[in-house]
Amino acid sequence: MAEAPSFDDWLAIRELTARYNRAFDEADVAGWADTFLPDGHLAVIPSGPVYRGRDALSAFIRERGWGYLHMTLDPQIELTEGGARQRCNLLLLGRSATGRPPQLINTGRYDDELVRTPDGWRFTARTVEMDSPPGRIEVAS
Repeated sequence: MAEAPSFDDWLAIRELTARYNRAFDEADVAGWADTFLPDGHLAVIPSGPVYRGRDALSAFIRERGWGYLHMTLDPQIELTEGGARQRCNLLLLGRSATGRPPQLINTGRYDDELVRTPDGWRFTARTVEMDSPPGRIEVAS
């Protein structure tokens, strides 16, 4: 059985995940990319490419823009030889600039590899498996 993290590590990993979610949702390119190591990557499966490294990650978030609301639920976190692994569920909603209620646009699961750095925990790899093909949402103004 894998070793459970300390409460401090568990909380720090959940805080990192919250920063990731909020930065993505606000289209904060630098803040979102900073949740990864410089050579980290995001893989979107089954249909998406792998975004590897700070430049590709930054381009991905810049292209998506504002209009999303991420909610990650039911985290399972365990220590690994090189750091930690987190698995959690995802609810992805679309937000409207006109004040309409958010709408569920997709669900899925994250499978994450993390390492502790001098600046705190960072993602080395995030794999998100979407339950339906991902796409760009249109935000009504």
